[in-house]
Amino acid sequence: MPVVGSQEDRALSGWDEAPADGPVFALGDVQAASADVRFAGAGAGRLVAPHGDGLWRRAPRPVRDELFALPPAADPDAVLVIAPSAEAIARDLDELGARASTAPRLTLDALRAAAVVVLLADTGAFPDLGMCVLAARRVLVTGDAGPCFGLQSGIEFLGVATPDEAVERAHLARLYPRATASIKAMGARAAREHRASLVYPRLAADLAAGA
Repeated sequence: MPVVGSQEDRALSGWDEAPADGPVFALGDVQAASADVRFAGAGAGRLVAPHGDGLWRRAPRPVRDELFALPPAADPDAVLVIAPSAEAIARDLDELGARASTAPRLTLDALRAAAVVVLLADTGAFPDLGMCVLAARRVLVTGDAGPCFGLQSGIEFLGVATPDEAVERAHLARLYPRATASIKAMGARAAREHRASLVYPRLAADLAAGA
């Protein structure tokens, strides 16, 4: 069951032990005409995503198993911001003493460097790559509109509704890392149900059963 996608996507959601045969899983917008299942993006395959219409399954992307072994960020003040208003959020965080950086999308290198990740989408819904952040034991600040897949704001992540709330929550998470220790632990525990070595075989079994 090969997993195809960009290098960045496979670094976050790939499965290193995937067998060569079986259904093809595509990550994002990668062109794979023979894809059986596609996680988010556009193209061939049954669609799996956290929200939207015409979905085969409603779920975030799988988490590459190796993300659970990422060491803590070297800089506890490092905040990664990925959001429509990322520059404004990062500027406000810098003024509060953080070392904020922005990015157009989540990557393994950016995740490795961050202690706190602000990951917001236009929809305000739980993000496609949210479980990857939780698996790495980073504090996730994100929207909680719509399905959160069993997660609770304040328990496994910090839910927000506005950019100002995102600044406030990220600042407090950076300022009081001990206070968020349980959130990071609970988030990583919840993300284990979404690890690639579980998700891909389960979906392959569903395909084989015609589910």
